[in-house]
Amino acid sequence: MIRILYSLFQFLHLDPRVYELEKELEFHRYIIFAAVLVIVILGLVVYLQRKILDSYRKGDSPSLLKRFKPKPKAVAAETAPQSPPTPASAAKGKVTPKELPDPGLIFKYSLAREDQNEKTITIGQTEGNIKTYSTEIIDSHLSINIRIIENKRDQDIYNLPEKIVEEYLLDIRRDGKALIYYPGLENFCEMGSRERIYIKKEPDETGDPTFEHLEPKQPIRFRLGDRLNQDGKFVGGYFEFHLFTQDYDVQTKAGIPKTEKYFLVRLYKIYPGYDTGAPNEDGLYPMIDPFTSR
Repeated sequence: MIRILYSLFQFLHLDPRVYELEKELEFHRYIIFAAVLVIVILGLVVYLQRKILDSYRKGDSPSLLKRFKPKPKAVAAETAPQSPPTPASAAKGKVTPKELPDPGLIFKYSLAREDQNEKTITIGQTEGNIKTYSTEIIDSHLSINIRIIENKRDQDIYNLPEKIVEEYLLDIRRDGKALIYYPGLENFCEMGSRERIYIKKEPDETGDPTFEHLEPKQPIRFRLGDRLNQDGKFVGGYFEFHLFTQDYDVQTKAGIPKTEKYFLVRLYKIYPGYDTGAPNEDGLYPMIDPFTSR
């Protein structure tokens, strides 16, 4: 019995260094646990950074950045312009503003080849010889078909003239709204679906307008646009083109001098002008609002 009590007494009075050792072991356990936790966190940070860098290399916007992207303030929305935002697809036109036609531009055509008896000049929106890229114009808005009137004297070898002056027939058609002005008239008038003009010395027996030539200062004038009001004026604006001729001399295969004509189309005016800052969804340019333009 005495031996048992002695052993118990010895157990209760252990060396204090044992407790210190146990405390140190417990402290080291905490240190090891904290170190493992820090290593795990650092590994996670490295993984996320690598994912973000890979996303930038691919050109994508990382999802984490999207989540934490700051939202615009409400004050900025109040100070924004009141006009509706331009759609993303309309931010760019079919052509740049520098490529749009300018007033003063002249287009020149001829029927110089011996085997060419006719030519068609078309003014349109995105198709044709003259492209406007305007919302006021449609494709095939105006077409001018030029045909040589066959001169039988050119084929008669027994009655060769000293000089041949080529004669032409102009067949003008429209698919859009157009006003026309002939030399000698006082005002523009609305064009029918078809007009016929002769370019020759003698008046034509049909009674259609006939001109020996068209001077640059007295051309045939066309105004093309979208809608006409009750006064016969275009509501949204118009393009004005002038058609005139210029003589030049050639020789036939038989050696006979011949006078032919260049047909020139001048873009005279764009009223009130392109709104180059607001192309529509199709990349076409409207006209400037004359009431808001300076």
